[in-house]
Amino acid sequence: MNVNMRLDPAAIQYQTIIRPELCTDGSLAYVAEIPDLPGCMTHGTTAEEARQNLEDAKREYLAALHERGLSIPTPLVDPVVTGVQWIVIGAACVPREETIIKAPIATIESLDPYEAPAPA
Repeated sequence: MNVNMRLDPAAIQYQTIIRPELCTDGSLAYVAEIPDLPGCMTHGTTAEEARQNLEDAKREYLAALHERGLSIPTPLVDPVVTGVQWIVIGAACVPREETIIKAPIATIESLDPYEAPAPA
């Protein structure tokens, strides 16, 4: 069975660190970073704002890697993924196949349970 999938890199879950930091003017800011993506960091006036800004920074960081043809780093911590279960049932003479695919959010481009060649 061939399953071609295009994974949205922004869906990859990386460990994030958000920490409060005292600014030079005495105010409090929150710094957010992804250790698996060196230099991918941002800040916000609240922890939630820092987290949202970090999602934007991650998306831009991964897009820049993709544009340069560089590989997307694998998260060092096991990501939380949503399980997807496909049950492929063939014709009456073909036994039932069951395939379990676990992946983050992705777009399925084609699904060919019989690995048939593309029509000419």
